[in-house]
Amino acid sequence: MRIAIVNKYLHVTGGADRHCRGLAEILEERGHEVVFLATEGTDAPDRAAVTIPTSVTHDSRAALSMGEQARAAARALWNPDAAAAMRRLIAEYRPDVVHAHKLYPQLSVAPVVEAARARIPIVQTLHDFELIASSALDARGGWRDLDETRLRYRLLNSTTFPIRRRVYRPRVRAFVSVSRHIARVYGAHGIRSTVLPNFLPSSQRPTRLPSFAEREGIVFVGRLQPEKGVADVLTLAQRLPEVPVTIIGSGELDAYVAEHASRLDNLAATGFLGADAVAAHMSAARLLVIPSRWQEPGPLTPLEAMALGTPVVAFANGGLAEYVADAGAGRVVPGDAESLVTACAELYGDGDTWSKLSRAALVAVEERHSRSGYGEKIEHVYRALV
Repeated sequence: MRIAIVNKYLHVTGGADRHCRGLAEILEERGHEVVFLATEGTDAPDRAAVTIPTSVTHDSRAALSMGEQARAAARALWNPDAAAAMRRLIAEYRPDVVHAHKLYPQLSVAPVVEAARARIPIVQTLHDFELIASSALDARGGWRDLDETRLRYRLLNSTTFPIRRRVYRPRVRAFVSVSRHIARVYGAHGIRSTVLPNFLPSSQRPTRLPSFAEREGIVFVGRLQPEKGVADVLTLAQRLPEVPVTIIGSGELDAYVAEHASRLDNLAATGFLGADAVAAHMSAARLLVIPSRWQEPGPLTPLEAMALGTPVVAFANGGLAEYVADAGAGRVVPGDAESLVTACAELYGDGDTWSKLSRAALVAVEERHSRSGYGEKIEHVYRALV
């Protein structure tokens, strides 16, 4: 089959982008043709793609002038470049299926409308809650964005939501959820979906993993945003001064984290790191912590840690809790800093329990989150439509 993957970025900015790259590799390994529709990127993979200029990114939008922001907002409602790009992709590649992921605000609804107009079946992977709520973080399905801290972005998200709900959703033929949790949430809003837990994005695995005795420290990997539980990681570092804690990532809390790192001898903040450097930190650490404060649908970070035999301590939120609990690869704790500190303190010094969790983690990525298993299941979704 010929599959068109539509995602706002061709380069990697977060989990959905890594998912799309990994999905393309899986499909090509299974003999399918893959073409992307996305915005331009500097580190984009060498593959077939139809791209358009990037109008705005999460990091650049604050620096835009008022006029540029107004134009970006208009293109979030309907992006004529994205519409033309989809028409060109259809004419040149004639895809059997369009597989949509994260389109807003860069691509708008335009690629979905054009694909539906050409009667090409559309599959949508649900990476968050943006098709049932103004805020992608809102599992309750609110019509107003109350999560974004800046007013004009709250207004933009709230303005585009009716289009996502009334124009985008009806044109999708099949939905895929990355966890049982997100399937239940969307099901309550009348959207049925196939549950396909996320897969390990990379097929590369180290030949040898460090043992409990060879490892040291606790690591956090993610955007430095309030919903990621960054404040809880800082509390962890304060409460366990004898344990090295490393925070990897960047975001609006950069200065807040840096200030704590300057005062705490056991806390290091690396900023953003590439995939290889992140993997090196994960494999050298005894624990990965993911204290997400939102209902995290199905993140890739715990799977990447599991593949390195690193147990995960996570808050009991969303698909994140499912991934860790189903695998038996760590601890799922109530969403408070005290529970996080207690679980980490217990596991950090317990080599026997750590080893059991580490082995369970390795088994889980082979059995529950394998690339081959995902490939078979997503093919079944495609074939049901073609």
